[in-house]
Amino acid sequence: MADFGGEMRFNVNGNPLIVRAAFKSEPSNVEIDGGGNQDGSVYRTLKPVGYMAEPTFQDTPVGTATALDWDALMRGGPYNMTLIEDHTGRLYTWTNASFEGKPVIDHQNGEVTGVKIRSAAFLRRAA
Repeated sequence: MADFGGEMRFNVNGNPLIVRAAFKSEPSNVEIDGGGNQDGSVYRTLKPVGYMAEPTFQDTPVGTATALDWDALMRGGPYNMTLIEDHTGRLYTWTNASFEGKPVIDHQNGEVTGVKIRSAAFLRRAA
């Protein structure tokens, strides 16, 4: 039986960001496409894309000790990022990583979406 989910902790250069909902990762740094030739043979093309992840974070209110400056986070980097799955004992690290996309804050529920992570290196191991 395999376990998934549970409590997750995420940090950027040692500073915590709260994961609110889904955290999706892409554990391969290539995108493969394929097609067919007129003679019936097939081909593939490989495009390097970096390691990607798509988190959903919780925003924090301005004026609090943990207030997030999304503009500074987006413009900054590269960062070292870590996701720890407490329940499953898995540890994920993205090295030399940056944020991309456009953060969108839902002010009704505090979710931050629209942000992706792109990294030069990725490692998954047991914590």
